[in-house]
This record gives sequence, structure tokens and C-alpha cells, in this order.
Amino acid sequence: MIEITAPQQHPAIELQGISRRWRAGILGAAAEVTALTDCHLTLRAGEIAVVTGGAGAGKTTLALVAAGRVAPTQGAVQWNGERDATTARAQFVVARPWEYGFLTVRQALAFHADVLSLGDAALPMPTRFMPLLLRVGLRGMARVRLGQLNALDKLRVVLAQALLARPRLLCCDEPFAYCGPAQRDEAAALLRALARSGLAILVTARDRETLRALGPDAHTYRLERGTLKPEPAEQQRVLEISVPRVDEAMTRLLPRLPSLARRGRRLRVPLIGTSPEAVLALCRDVGVSVRGSRVAEEPAPTADPPLPPQAAPP
Repeated sequence: MIEITAPQQHPAIELQGISRRWRAGILGAAAEVTALTDCHLTLRAGEIAVVTGGAGAGKTTLALVAAGRVAPTQGAVQWNGERDATTARAQFVVARPWEYGFLTVRQALAFHADVLSLGDAALPMPTRFMPLLLRVGLRGMARVRLGQLNALDKLRVVLAQALLARPRLLCCDEPFAYCGPAQRDEAAALLRALARSGLAILVTARDRETLRALGPDAHTYRLERGTLKPEPAEQQRVLEISVPRVDEAMTRLLPRLPSLARRGRRLRVPLIGTSPEAVLALCRDVGVSVRGSRVAEEPAPTADPPLPPQAAPP
């Protein structure tokens, strides 16, 4: 198992007023395109930050700057209190390996270790890959070719390759792009485990599902036209159903839908792990007539704060 150690007195990464402009290089386009504008972000060892935003918002540029692959046009970046990214060995992670699909998992790791050693002579070459494969969930898959892997296992290979560098920071650019909901949850659990081992992890994503998968402890931000802002309150989708006899509908549906709630003449069902079609089909199965329905969004409920400890009786 590769142990991650990082100084605790400084953040793993600190972006201080980062701006980045790219030369367009396209005939008829403006000479420069601004991707980031005055962005600030601090991330410590063991923490996860999630940055969401639409296409072209600047997410990939932010990840590249954080990984030390691209220098900011303005502002400063510090890794563990230093301006040199090499000490942190920050890794830029995408959803799929870049090597050819005919390589086996072990060959891809060995090849990547050679690539890393060319850029960092002080990096010790691994002699065994099995502990690393076990750590990322690839037990028994050393001889499987990359082209035969599903989306989740390809991401596991990419993360294993990144861990070969003994990094203190992972910058993951839309790592769940090709994963289904169940695979995304497994991948998120793996990232949380890596964070608990001492890694700082920056994740970019287009959708809010990534926020839900990575849990409430992640720091959340949103990029809008290159500007980094705190992510607004988490929303949840709710199906509102209009029925002719509310009390009767509640009696029939509650045994199958414990999260069902009543608001006036309407019933409300949080769409967590289900779909509107599935709820409406259940209504038909139990004999509940539905006059109308709509999907709405509302702030997700937050967990109640723990009660303070009570003093022992005298």
C-alpha cells in the first residue's frame, strides 16, 4: 500500500486570484479567450473539492492550473506552501487511460511508471503492482486488456497510474463522465477512500449528481463564465401528485413509499433512487387515481445538528 504523507501546516493547494487567458488560434475569433477570472480556492490534505459548471465554464482549465500543467496568466498557485508543483507531484486525472487498448492493466501501469520516472528521477520505481491494484479495486485484473474494461474499471486504472507518482493532490477532470449511476457511486466511494488516506482531491463535473455522490463533506463550488463561486444549496427533485381522495391515497401508498408527504390536496414524493414514471406506475398498481403531476425542485433537507451532551445527574 502506498502511503500518502503531506505537510499539515500548509494547504495542499492554494489558488490566489487566478486568471487564465488562452490564445484562440481560430480564424475570425477573438485573439484571446478568458477561461478563468480571479479564482480563489484552498484545499487541504484529506479534503475533496467539487467544482461544477457547464461546457466552456473553465473547469478543465482550473484543473490544469491546479495540477501545475498550465501556468496562470495572473495570480499565484502554491502547493504545500511552495510555488513549485513538482514537490506535490500533483496529477491530472481524466476518465480513461490514454494508452492503447491492447495493453493489459499491468502493462499500462508499468508503462506509466516508466513515463513518470523520465520526468522525476527521484521517484522510486515500483517492484510490485498488486498492492496498488487491490487498493483501487482491480483485484485479479492485471492481465485484462484496457479495451475490455468497463468505464468504472478504466477509471480505476487511471487512478492507479496517478498513485504511482506518490501525489499529494489529484485533479480529476470529469472523472465520472462515462459512468452510470451505480458506477459513479462506486467511483465516488473510491475517491473518498483516497482522501481519507491523506490525498487532497479536486473534482470537476457538469452535473450536481457528482456532488451527491461525493457526500456532504466535500467543498462545493460552481464556475460561471470563468468565475468561481460557492455552490448554491443542494436541490432535490420532488414529484407532486394531485389525487381526488388524499387520505385514501396516503393509506394505499405509504406502505410502498415511506418518504411520501402531504401538502394540502397534493402528495409529494422525493425522487431519490426512483423516477416519476415508477411512482406513477405504483399509483396505478395500488388503485390510486392521479389527476395531474409535475416534477419540482426544492432545497434538500439537511441533517439535524447533534444534540449537546446532557450533564450527568448529581
